[in-house]
Amino acid sequence: MAEGAMQVPTASSDVQKQRTSGKYIMKSNRCAFRRYLLSASFASLVGLPAMAQHIVMAVDPGSAESNLYWETIGGLITPNMQSLVGNDPVTGVYDNSGLAESWEHNEDFTSWTFTLKENAAFSGDWGPVTAADVVHSVGLHIGESSRLSGIQALRDARVTALGERQVRFDLANPDPDFLFMHAGRAVLVIYSKAQFDAEGLEGYAANPAGSGPFTFVSRDLANTLRLDAVEDYWGGVDVSYDTLELRFVGEPATRLAMVLAGEADIVSLPRELQPEAVAAGNEIIASAQASMQSALVLSGLFLDPAGPASDLNLPWQDIRVREAMNRALDREALIEILYDGRAEPLVAFSMDPRFDGYAADLADKFEANYGYDPDRARALLAEAGYPEAFANPVIPIIATALGGSPEFGLMAELAQALFAEVGLQAEIREMDWPTLQNARLGFTADFVHPMRNAPVRPNAIGVLASYTSQLSPAYSVGSAELNAMGDRLIANHVPAERAEIVSEMFTYIFDNYTHLPIATVSAEVVVNPERVLGWSFPGASSSGYSHFHLIETAAD
Repeated sequence: MAEGAMQVPTASSDVQKQRTSGKYIMKSNRCAFRRYLLSASFASLVGLPAMAQHIVMAVDPGSAESNLYWETIGGLITPNMQSLVGNDPVTGVYDNSGLAESWEHNEDFTSWTFTLKENAAFSGDWGPVTAADVVHSVGLHIGESSRLSGIQALRDARVTALGERQVRFDLANPDPDFLFMHAGRAVLVIYSKAQFDAEGLEGYAANPAGSGPFTFVSRDLANTLRLDAVEDYWGGVDVSYDTLELRFVGEPATRLAMVLAGEADIVSLPRELQPEAVAAGNEIIASAQASMQSALVLSGLFLDPAGPASDLNLPWQDIRVREAMNRALDREALIEILYDGRAEPLVAFSMDPRFDGYAADLADKFEANYGYDPDRARALLAEAGYPEAFANPVIPIIATALGGSPEFGLMAELAQALFAEVGLQAEIREMDWPTLQNARLGFTADFVHPMRNAPVRPNAIGVLASYTSQLSPAYSVGSAELNAMGDRLIANHVPAERAEIVSEMFTYIFDNYTHLPIATVSAEVVVNPERVLGWSFPGASSSGYSHFHLIETAAD
């Protein structure tokens, strides 16, 4: 059996330096100095006051207002809950800061065994975390009502408790990237079977017993989640404050007002609102690694002439229209406006140079094939007979909100304006994220919408989940050829051969203009430096935010 704790590459220090502006490096150094000043030894010498007691963080709403994780798309693992595998707070490398102390796999990656930490325990006197809790939690998460993205990988698995502390996942196909599903992405968080036996789902909904360094206190009608730090936590984590209050606030201007008024200590803000917050004395903290890719996604299984959405008659079913849409996007301007220039252009959605299968030649060809060229876009549309050749030439673009992606609304508006410049007819539709997801799951989606790949997946997972029917059928582009490549990938466990297949798939995706890639970015928060001195998080979760116990606070 091969040890599997450190298999996935992360951004190199050189890549990270390129992604980090000078003011971020200065900010990092300043936070490091503050960490020294607030170290236990220094504090004991000078008698520093107690740490802040109550931290308020205002973020975009999640995908569902629920304590039942499988009712969400997995956007945020609340810090009272845990998955099996953790991530290093700086590098993002998988580590054993989750519930498993170790793991191993067989030679062809079809069987993974996790050994749980001996002292892991649930809050509320619900007892130790055992293999039975893991098996029970898998059953909850794979139900037909589950809305978790990527859950199919667990639906196809056989999960067996091997005594009290070991659990084995036997997979239908080889999966060298299986740890990704259990770390920051977390399609599975562990609930107490003992609580379920005593209280049922009602107990989870009202007061879920987690195993993290915080314990659940309440969730009110305004969707504010209150959590208290656990004293004498079994995992040995010391939190520098007593209470974390997560306020899910949909309107960015409201979050800005909250940090300006001192009503919130940490907020997520679109980049265009950040300067006002910084001018008032607040500071920006970014994730240590690239956290997200952004793109405009085309819906409707548009490459399948006989698919569920074949009667939608979508303009982007014509490759010339798809190329024109890409040529209409001034990505340099979009990155400047959406991300204040603090982002890198994205070559293909779900492809990242940190992982196997990256097709480097596509980056070399990007400008020639995807570069901003309004004249070329107009010529392509004329060649396609747009708009006269289409029964409904209007392209609906969804303006939506998703936790960790405050730019989505503005992204839709900018795309509409750029499309109009080349003659593409577009309209903005406002839609909440659950409704958008339901349309895709029901194969009734007939729109373009902002999308993120967050956290940035290993390329093999990303290409399957974002384009094929294997992992997320509703996101398939409806290509029989691409699905056949996906079948080959799933059946193969030789790393070098898998990388070749993934590269081949991304080349097909690139050549067919299947999406509109925009940028790869770090997750950012705005903080009140009088209350929050630093926060180290790798950007490895779907929302970008994690490691809440590492928020460093000043005195109340």
